[in-house]
Amino acid sequence: MGPERSGPSTAVRLSLKPTPCRRGFVDGAWWPRSNNPAPEFASLLTALVTTSGPITRLAYNLTAWKAAPRRLDLDGREVRLEGFHAMDQNTVSLTDPRGNRTVLLLIPATMTERRGNAVLARASSPDNTASPHDLLTEDPRPASAPIPKQAETSPEARWETDGGHLLIERS
Repeated sequence: MGPERSGPSTAVRLSLKPTPCRRGFVDGAWWPRSNNPAPEFASLLTALVTTSGPITRLAYNLTAWKAAPRRLDLDGREVRLEGFHAMDQNTVSLTDPRGNRTVLLLIPATMTERRGNAVLARASSPDNTASPHDLLTEDPRPASAPIPKQAETSPEARWETDGGHLLIERS
């Protein structure tokens, strides 16, 4: 048996909103490393037990994942896995033993690290109320980030970049 891999390459990429601030479409985000459900769901559920407690049910979109088993056994606890065609492809839904539901934005495994980290942070922001679609498609720069401007050398140069053209007469 070889050594277990650990560190950032195997860490679960998961971020939740603070519990009292949960509002909006999603309660946080999860960024799996593949669309292979058995190992990915097991990693997510194991991470959630340490932060949020046990989960009894995980619902997912059938077209977003490869074929999944109906149940996972995690340390003696059984978790039902339920796939639906009508569920948003960009979310997974988790239910705890009391019936409380947590909806996580599902960040595509193929997303770049810079963009994925930005979406992960934005989705778990306490004031985030954006839809899953908007979270995955909006510009990752914060609204307060200045938009870079090109240097303008003269009013004529600005006019030309806005669509005007200078006519230069030659004799």
